Amino acid sequence: VNTSSGLISGTPTSVGASTVTLSATGPGGTGTMNLTLTIAPPPAPVITSPGAATGGVGTAFSYLITASNNPTSYGASGLPPGLIVNTTSGLINGVPLSAGTNSVTLSATGIGGTGTKTLTLVVTSPPPPVITSAGGATGLVGAAFSYQITASGSPTNFGATGLPSGLNVNQFNGLINGTPTAAGTNSVTLSATGLGGTGTKTLSLVVTSPPPPVITSAGGATGTVAVAFSYQITASGSPTSYGASGLPSGLSVNTSSGLISGTPA
Repeated sequence: VNTSSGLISGTPTSVGASTVTLSATGPGGTGTMNLTLTIAPPPAPVITSPGAATGGVGTAFSYLITASNNPTSYGASGLPPGLIVNTTSGLINGVPLSAGTNSVTLSATGIGGTGTKTLTLVVTSPPPPVITSAGGATGLVGAAFSYQITASGSPTNFGATGLPSGLNVNQFNGLINGTPTAAGTNSVTLSATGLGGTGTKTLSLVVTSPPPPVITSAGGATGTVAVAFSYQITASGSPTSYGASGLPSGLSVNTSSGLISGTPA
């Protein structure tokens, strides 16, 4: 109360009925009167934010609870895993970990009580990865081979079944490499796995044999009895061994290097 003006003002902090004795004093004395002052509770908060929201597995999500009548705290029960509510600000955020339709009970609490509302929160799965790398590849027996599996949808794991001997796949980066050891046409099932599942694709991998070596050294040579002789077999195609049949007595071939040497007898 302002004792000079008689104005009673302020913000009530409790609910109830009070009997207030009013007084007014002047030159002739003081007059009084009883005032019955009833303080009613304010209405409970009313949640005004939308009743539906959508999110995606593995994708950042945010939803703000809003309400009338000055709420001081918030709550949300039934949230999917990966999401939490800030009880002071009413912000629901996080990264959903599983797909589904969730019935979330929102709450906003103030002096007048608690208001609630149901939020239908639908969390969807992303589509599975789609493999975008080529569906055909060729390799050569005995030659280094490399093929990169590529896919959309942020895959976290790769696979390849039916690879020919000598090749393997790195499950983390999708690189197929190695050295094929046998010729043939191979139907390889590629896979790429992400949050939305697994995508597959068939790779036709043809491994061919290299052509046989072609001997390039001279087709004629001469030697002398009892005199050291030498002839080097040379060939294209990266030969791994050599041979020579019908050599005269005293000469032999080194099967590793292709050198024919000795002393003709």
